[in-house]
Amino acid sequence: MDVTNSSVLNLVQSHFDRLLSTGTAAFGPAPCAMWMASLDTRTGRYPENDRRPPEIPRRHYRAIDAPKGCSLYWDQPSLAAAHALSDLTGDPKYAEAADAYVAAFLDRCVARNGVFLWGNHYYWDAFQGETLAFVGEETPQPVDFDAEEGAYHETRPIPPAWELFWRVSPEAAAREIRAFTANSLVDAETGGFNRHADGKQGCAFLESGGILVESLAWLFAKTGDRALLEQADRIVEFSYRHRNPDTGLLENNPTRNRWDKITCTTEVGLWAGCLMRAARLAGGRDDWLAKVDTAVSAYLRFGFDQGAGQYWGRLRVADGTPVLGRPAETGDSALSIKHQPEDHSDIWRPLFPAHDYPMPFAESCIALHQATGAERYRLACERWVRQIDGSLPARNGRGGYAEHYGRCIHFLVGCARLAGMNGCLELARRVAREAVDTLADSGVLRTHPGEPRYDAVDGGGYLLHALLALETEQDPDMMGSGW
Repeated sequence: MDVTNSSVLNLVQSHFDRLLSTGTAAFGPAPCAMWMASLDTRTGRYPENDRRPPEIPRRHYRAIDAPKGCSLYWDQPSLAAAHALSDLTGDPKYAEAADAYVAAFLDRCVARNGVFLWGNHYYWDAFQGETLAFVGEETPQPVDFDAEEGAYHETRPIPPAWELFWRVSPEAAAREIRAFTANSLVDAETGGFNRHADGKQGCAFLESGGILVESLAWLFAKTGDRALLEQADRIVEFSYRHRNPDTGLLENNPTRNRWDKITCTTEVGLWAGCLMRAARLAGGRDDWLAKVDTAVSAYLRFGFDQGAGQYWGRLRVADGTPVLGRPAETGDSALSIKHQPEDHSDIWRPLFPAHDYPMPFAESCIALHQATGAERYRLACERWVRQIDGSLPARNGRGGYAEHYGRCIHFLVGCARLAGMNGCLELARRVAREAVDTLADSGVLRTHPGEPRYDAVDGGGYLLHALLALETEQDPDMMGSGW
């Protein structure tokens, strides 16, 4: 299928038309306007057989694919894409459906303290008509709303699209941000935080800290409450102080004695993107930008494998050398060892989240080049472009996942705007052609190759956004959620 202006727009429209006509949770004991997290692309309904064939790589761990249910956290990019489609076509039904989804979520999936029950541990079961919670690999259990306070609230790695919630209920959006950021703090004075909103010592992942900061800055932009920025400052400083004074590399997770305390990964790029967006929301913060510049520059200094033409997946914070293989370190669980980067940062790796974010890192290099003019960021962009080019067709011809295609396309469209970056737009079109040829099925987009299936956790919204970016040569509004 050729990726032309008309075919791209028609495909995106067809995808949403099918989803909205047959793919909502308008059935069961408590029908609602939420969208099913998984669909059979042939029928547009929840798959009758929800067992993934053994030859299809597992994308996720736990039940974050929301089996038999809905997961607004993972659907956010698609919801924002629905608004972008309404803006492009003038047809309000896509935006209205997205708003109805958010309203249904706010009616059903919010704890008594205002914390959203979403992320990697909560979802709405459409067949049972109730919100479920799960920990580790345990069987999901119904939420007791009299006692539930959202302790397993988790916002990673997608920065929330806060505008989606603000347009439906500013009160609910503000209450959620204040509640989950306060409950994520372990030490309000030092800015120590946990990925979960339970106030306990846990994993202070860089990505979680960045999203906390961006969320606080976003609410500051809406309210002018400077206490939010003071809180954000402390969280920024907490992550930044856990860097090696010689290498400048940041510890990926400074609060746990395991592999991610002694290493730095491309997750630093996701953190950087959050802080740069937060700085803009805060009216310009040169001090945050300086910290981002230092941290990302450190990764660029040590992170490129000249022989392979790729970036390393893990760097030892102490000396900048690559960490290779899968050592079972003291304090590591089998799960944490499994969910870490490979030897090289992998654009197309299905398993997720694994603290490896090559394209968010690459996007941060574009933003840092624009902010600083430093040639090292331009060189990094050129290297990522070559890595994308050399990796096609994705996964040695087996095909990539929707989010990976979308992120590569968006990054290449961004690079095409930099002076002298010739050929990037054509490469973006080449990736888009492969994505459509691989994933278009029955007028909708599958999210991974090998079976007729759409899964929200596969990041289909990123591909939809990227195709619209090619269509318009402008970035559709992510509504507060960054690339």
